[in-house]
Amino acid sequence: MEKQPSIRKTFVVVFVSFLMSTIVSLASLHIINQSNVRSVNKVLAMQVFDHINGMLSEPITVTRTMANDTFMDEALAQESAVEEQQIAARIGGYLQGIKNGFDYDSAFVVSDVSKRYYTPDGINKVINPDEGEYDKWYPEFVDSGVQYAVDVNVDELQGGVWSVFVDARVEDEKGALLGVCGVGMRMAGIQELIRRFEWDYGVKVTLVDPTGLVEVAADPDAVENARLDSVPLSLSDGTQYVYHRQANGGFAVTKYIKDLGWFLVVQSDGAAEANQFANVIFLNLALCTLVMVSLFVTARVSRKKTDELAKASFRDQSTMLYNRRAFEEDKAQMLDVLPGEDFVYVTIDINGLKTANDTLGHLAGDELICGAADCMREHLGPYGKVYRIGGDEFAAMLNVSADKFDEVMENFKRAVDTWHGKLVDGLSVSCGFASRREFPSETLTVLGVISDERMYEDKRAYYERMGIDPRRT
Repeated sequence: MEKQPSIRKTFVVVFVSFLMSTIVSLASLHIINQSNVRSVNKVLAMQVFDHINGMLSEPITVTRTMANDTFMDEALAQESAVEEQQIAARIGGYLQGIKNGFDYDSAFVVSDVSKRYYTPDGINKVINPDEGEYDKWYPEFVDSGVQYAVDVNVDELQGGVWSVFVDARVEDEKGALLGVCGVGMRMAGIQELIRRFEWDYGVKVTLVDPTGLVEVAADPDAVENARLDSVPLSLSDGTQYVYHRQANGGFAVTKYIKDLGWFLVVQSDGAAEANQFANVIFLNLALCTLVMVSLFVTARVSRKKTDELAKASFRDQSTMLYNRRAFEEDKAQMLDVLPGEDFVYVTIDINGLKTANDTLGHLAGDELICGAADCMREHLGPYGKVYRIGGDEFAAMLNVSADKFDEVMENFKRAVDTWHGKLVDGLSVSCGFASRREFPSETLTVLGVISDERMYEDKRAYYERMGIDPRRT
């Protein structure tokens, strides 16, 4: 009879120990799971940002270059002194080159004096915001006072489809407004990219303005119609990725994209995390000890994978150069300070990549990209960082003396000129650069703009020298 209380006591002790062990293991799992989910979801948001920003950064650069082109200034300034048909043909030809050369859906110029709306086909209409619903964007942009802006609107000339436009002010030397120029591309391409991410990762991706109004989403009905109120947005976040845990157990990661004036929002409903947690609870109840051991092993593997993913996210997997995420983060760290005295910003673009893709296949195009990257890595890499920031676009931030830089670029160009591939006979690139020594008081952002403009000048010179129509490259 005395054994019964002893057995009962032992049972209670074992049960309580099991229960406490289960509670401790579940609490530990919850903490580790939260930390890992937080890290992985931020990396996912970074990947989404890299792709979307890569699609929109080029039209911004092209539009700002158009706005600062002397051709544009002269054409608008002389508009009233030239016959309507002649000025329409002149500006239309320029816009045709921009549209076809960069494969945009539209390119336009609006004269602030005559309110004529120029397109590649000539004068499309005269802007009248009081009567035309599609013309209200013009006074809104002009009154905003900003130099450029990204806007979502239906494209009247493309059958009323949703499009993303980049608008920029065209001003004379005294800063007086001459008009507005810009380019547009259908939103469908960005929406397809968003759908792929949503399908692959089970998330919802939207671009919203600071008030929460949806600007870009996979669902066309939500554009300029729905508002995102469940996620806090703050301009003070700057370039940071901000993680929000939501009431339904899901997450939201937000990032303010300064160039667009929009927030990127990546959301999950938390269903996957909840199901995974429920399975782990069941395993804990079934075999506490095994789960604790498995938990330790899983945590180590998960942390290792997270570290590897974070490290890999700074590299472009095709070329093993630094990618756009690394480029943006490095730029963000340098925005508040002037670069060093020997700092040089270099912009590089491959010539004829589209032609190689169209005539020889995408493997040939990939060979050109990797060949150019090899030349950059060997000759520019020892003096700083080289980034692949787009399909055929590269940038480098170097620290090298002026005399040495000339030698470095000569060696780089010689390597490019002598390169031969298996599918492509040769390689050609356009380059631009801006150094701190040449522009001692300018910031990194301005040096980047100057370098981009010089690269485009070099590309135009290449087309003229080779007698190539840029619209076919």
